[in-house]
Amino acid sequence: MMKEMGRFRSVATFFVLALPCAAQFMTTLQPRSVDEFDTYAHSVEAALEQRWQSKQPFLLLDEDPVQRAQVLGGDVWIQAGNAHNPITIYDGLVHDWVGAVFMRHTDVKKVLDILQDFNRHSRIYPDVKQSRTVRRSGEHVTGFWRLERKQSLVSAVLEVTQDAEWQQVAPGKWACRAYAKNIQELEHPGTPQEKALPLGQGRGFLWRLYAYWSLESVNGGVLGECRTLSLSRSIPPGVAWAIQPFVEILPRSALASTLTNTRAAAEQ
Repeated sequence: MMKEMGRFRSVATFFVLALPCAAQFMTTLQPRSVDEFDTYAHSVEAALEQRWQSKQPFLLLDEDPVQRAQVLGGDVWIQAGNAHNPITIYDGLVHDWVGAVFMRHTDVKKVLDILQDFNRHSRIYPDVKQSRTVRRSGEHVTGFWRLERKQSLVSAVLEVTQDAEWQQVAPGKWACRAYAKNIQELEHPGTPQEKALPLGQGRGFLWRLYAYWSLESVNGGVLGECRTLSLSRSIPPGVAWAIQPFVEILPRSALASTLTNTRAAAEQ
């Protein structure tokens, strides 16, 4: 028993000592990284516009009848939006994911109410610890989230402001562009020493988060498809073992959580 306890302490000590100090994680967002991310986002938006203007199938899911049937049957569908995901850009990575769920026995109005009402998000989405609607004008909504994200050995608390613009593109069909550009990481969260780092400074786990929703009334419910683009730091080789799971796995799991929890709220 004593040998096992000693072995456990040795392993725990190794991981504590091996973890890089905070200073090794710190980085600064580069303007060129933002430019290249926005260029990629513009190409995605151009493709989405073709769908929203009825020049292509409304949903990416519509291109795979088998997968669409599975989603209508209750599956959560998620796939990479790019074969080279994540996409390497100057001093950063672009994470492109798309997913869909079917929300039974509900309507678009209820789903819109959920997605647009930031005051409710902290009660719906587990990663959102605080939320509020900042302002609203018609279908343009600005909201605030305090996000807490954890993956493996790394965690982060972020303050995020998102601007979302919704539009009805056809009867029973709605689309949204949502941009989170003001993202600040918190140091020492939950303590008297808590402070928000300046924009563009921090560990760089999330610099930008763009989300594109497509909602369609079908079969007495709503098909919701969401595509997310996020910008993170590049991964330094020396600390890849510690932060790569956080940077690369979290965008997909965050989308999965958003889809499943939106469905749960819509079906209540």
